[in-house]
Amino acid sequence: MTRLQYIRIHCGISASDLGKYAGLSQQHISRMELLDIPATPRHETALRRALLRLIDRRIRELFRLRFYCKTHDGCLLEHMEENEHE
Repeated sequence: MTRLQYIRIHCGISASDLGKYAGLSQQHISRMELLDIPATPRHETALRRALLRLIDRRIRELFRLRFYCKTHDGCLLEHMEENEHE
């Protein structure tokens, strides 16, 4: 198991998502993790940048979740009007 694969599995990152952010296919990511494709500095850089972009995305999603939870505290199970979720 590569460190990349360990990180992906333990952090719930799919090879497809990582590939999208790295500009590589899911198959290419899988082949690198299986060591079928030799690691290059270019791949390392692309994967590191992709992981950092995924981290930033998750941070934004968590802050959005926190905002919604605080905004709707005490009324989470109330019915929403159609225009509220647009």
